[in-house]
Amino acid sequence: MVQDDKSAASPEKRKRAAGDGESLGRKAYGAIRAMIMERRLPGGDILSEEKLAAELEISRTPVREALLLLQNAGLIQKEMNQPFRVRLVSNREYFQSMRLRELLEGEAIATAVAAISPAALGRVEQAMLALKDDPDVPAEVHWAADEQLHEMIAEASGNDVMAAMIASLRITTRLYELSGLPSRFRPDTEEHIAIIEALRTGDADRARASMQAHIRSLTNDVLAAMARL
Repeated sequence: MVQDDKSAASPEKRKRAAGDGESLGRKAYGAIRAMIMERRLPGGDILSEEKLAAELEISRTPVREALLLLQNAGLIQKEMNQPFRVRLVSNREYFQSMRLRELLEGEAIATAVAAISPAALGRVEQAMLALKDDPDVPAEVHWAADEQLHEMIAEASGNDVMAAMIASLRITTRLYELSGLPSRFRPDTEEHIAIIEALRTGDADRARASMQAHIRSLTNDVLAAMARL
């Protein structure tokens, strides 16, 4: 039986449609991730496939795909027979994660010292200096520069397992910090510049110390903020 061309999609069309679906899923992932990172979806919020699909003007299928990707990334969670929720990080989990970050990122930077090129350092330094010169920079620009530096160091360590652990821990601490530490933007930038300067010397011990001092500084500021509540 010959199929009508109008009713049967060609293999090329089917492939293109599948590709479009995958693209929509990735786009939905990026959009929902941005909502979480910008606190439009704060920790503990229920994620409705229907509402997200309506807001993004897409079907529920790519939204469902995006939610699974976000779950795998550690940004949202789902209990048995419960809807997806934005992950809510407790005080205990945050401080335990920061302690691990201090250890792992200290080791990562000491290992990465010889592997990071002057050109790569220069690019990150330019981003940090731009932040330092603009006190009113949007939060998302600050976070992007922060991610650029820490990811570069973790990847340059050459230890994929450690880099993955650091990435996971940074998601945990980032979700907690999203509640707002605007006073940290300038100290963060200054400490990041100190890290870059330590890397440029090629001194592994100095680089480790600069990274660990940065993470301890952030931990102490969070503790101080909690004490004021």
